Amino acid sequence: MSTRAACSPPSFTISCQGCGEAVPRRPWTWKHSCGLPLDVAVHVDKDRIVACRGGDAGGLKRFAPVLPLANLPDTAIGDTPILTEEIEGVRVSFKLEYLNPGGSFKDRGAYVAVARCAEMGFDSIVVDSSGNAGIAMARMGLRLGIGVDVFLPEWTPDGKKRLLRLLGARLHECTGDRMAVHTAALEASGEGAAYVGHWWNPYFAHGVKTMAYEAVEQMPTVDYVVAPVGAGTVLLGLHTGFSELAAAGLLPKMPRLIAAQAAGFAPVCAELGVTRPNAEKSLLADGIAIVDPPRRQQIAGAVRETHGFVVVVEDVEISHALKSLVAMGYIVEPTSAVAFAATLTAIRDGRIPKDSSVLVPLTGTGMKVLEELTEVVSD
Repeated sequence: MSTRAACSPPSFTISCQGCGEAVPRRPWTWKHSCGLPLDVAVHVDKDRIVACRGGDAGGLKRFAPVLPLANLPDTAIGDTPILTEEIEGVRVSFKLEYLNPGGSFKDRGAYVAVARCAEMGFDSIVVDSSGNAGIAMARMGLRLGIGVDVFLPEWTPDGKKRLLRLLGARLHECTGDRMAVHTAALEASGEGAAYVGHWWNPYFAHGVKTMAYEAVEQMPTVDYVVAPVGAGTVLLGLHTGFSELAAAGLLPKMPRLIAAQAAGFAPVCAELGVTRPNAEKSLLADGIAIVDPPRRQQIAGAVRETHGFVVVVEDVEISHALKSLVAMGYIVEPTSAVAFAATLTAIRDGRIPKDSSVLVPLTGTGMKVLEELTEVVSD
């Protein structure tokens, strides 16, 4: 393939992950008629991946050869650093996703999802969120001139609500759990407003996959990846990226994926036979407090395929991990500590052996939740 061809927009298809039926690119569709999620498959090869490396483009724009977009806006999203700490004989590499402009990894997924809506001519989008996804969508909407309605739980931290208002989002606070918020958002979407909730959005994973692309450039080897799992967008995005790299012959082996879930919100772990039945429901991991993620079986399948495993952690473990992270200088929100808590557990029970190299994305900044963060750390 020529360099010019590699730099042209890639072809991609949309299909139901259950029955496999192909879905046209237009009109905007976020769920198959059978009720199951949709997947976007981008046709990627070695030349396209190599074309992403080097060059003058920065941020996610350099990944144009592998993203399902015809036009990529300029952005400071991505290119997050990695810092490696040796912990009990294991090299733990923290990818500082909280340094993205909107303060979380969800900036990556929102970039592709909102840019695709812009290509399709939408001037309004609707999202349900506990905070970070809404902020990421609002930021991209503001940049691209698209109105954003965010449906969120009334218990969302005030810092996130203030930031959403600063970004021009229209807030709709809902009573009840995240499923109630999801239902309210769907009722508000329609022909004039695209629903872009990241639980279902088929484009979101292709923004997140760029984290894997960057990690293999930054780390000599990646043996394990520990991802916090609520809706599963971190783990599924990473799985997509590593799978594309492996299929192109640019990754010696697939890393083993470890799904980290909080007690009371661990349906993927239950799917794979791991439970903590007497544990109290987590109050700290609000960002992944999802009881029934629509891509649960897909997440479990990615764990099985890579010979990974799952870990359920309780608030006492999350609190300990968060205090350790802050002591090392990583200012993250409590949900981000779930992956590190699971990492510590897996190291200490021998499932992550010494001399391993582990990727742990730190997914969200603590700057949005300073009051809550201070309360946990000073406890």
